Amino acid sequence: MSAPWTIALATVAEQLNGDRIEWMLLGSAATALRGVPIVPGDIDIAVLTADGVTRAATVLPTPDALDAPERIQSGVPSDWISTAAEPTLQFGHIRERWTFGRWMIDGVKVELAHIDQPAVAALMIETRARLVWHERETLNCHGQPVPTVPIEVQLATMIARQQDTRLDATMAAIDTTRLNLPLLRRAISDKQAEVPAMTVPQSLQRLLTIAQTTTD
Repeated sequence: MSAPWTIALATVAEQLNGDRIEWMLLGSAATALRGVPIVPGDIDIAVLTADGVTRAATVLPTPDALDAPERIQSGVPSDWISTAAEPTLQFGHIRERWTFGRWMIDGVKVELAHIDQPAVAALMIETRARLVWHERETLNCHGQPVPTVPIEVQLATMIARQQDTRLDATMAAIDTTRLNLPLLRRAISDKQAEVPAMTVPQSLQRLLTIAQTTTD
């Protein structure tokens, strides 16, 4: 039997692809789609433009109206859902501006966001930087193509967040011989620009040494 989150993801993929919205799967769902034995709590999706998030509300199952949750000054109320009247929320500041939408699809929470953060434009990092879009990998979910954040960039995120258990599970599940080692090195280096104190595990340090030797 298919997991509920994969059914929801296939539904979203069909709708976004059909409307030609530029998107990318992130987070735990992207990791799980690669066969890592974790169960995503939700589905996180980056959208290339703010307009794309609004357009998504025209193709995803968006209710006409719901009881409005109490607003908070920044961020998103925990029970806020996109509606036809209010398909997106915009929040943040000039250095990091969010356009955000949230849907419940087949009982699974799906969150779409475009994050405008000019300061990281030249970094190979997950979610907020344009550069990573050029490295998307297309995976498959119930016959639907799913543009996905590159695993090399995800590994850098796991290191920065000290997600050691997830990192070990991911390294055990993927074919490390197929990693793009120069991309992995770039992703880790760029993430260190944001999180200087992050410590790279020895197993990945060995891979990075191979990458350095190859490029020298």
